[in-house]
Amino acid sequence: MPQMIVPDSLKERTEQMQFAPAVRAGDMVFCSGVIAALKEGEEATEEAYFRGADEAFAEIDMILREAGGSMADVVDITGYHVDFETHMAPMFRAKAKWMPGPFFSCYTLIGISSLFNPLGFVELKARAYIQA
Repeated sequence: MPQMIVPDSLKERTEQMQFAPAVRAGDMVFCSGVIAALKEGEEATEEAYFRGADEAFAEIDMILREAGGSMADVVDITGYHVDFETHMAPMFRAKAKWMPGPFFSCYTLIGISSLFNPLGFVELKARAYIQA
């Protein structure tokens, strides 16, 4: 039977938005998309994009830790990117921080025109293998 994964800090958002941060099905954990975004009024610099991407990876890691794993258990990521040219360097810098290898997950990059959060520049959807 699938099980919702909801860290305490995401309970209010889960109730409000009515979707789980992640769902465990057997040994697979499927994370909902996490948006990397600028903060209101923040200047769009490479460091600001890195900070937003870093926070997105940190949220995914927090969710996976609630499921008993970490970013090291990620087997697949899909990135929905608003602007490849502007955001890829800071995104890959954040990815390298959180997923340094030697195992590298699959990564699919998809170009899109907008995200739910208008300050968002990429949404990351991760899947992890974490033995129950």
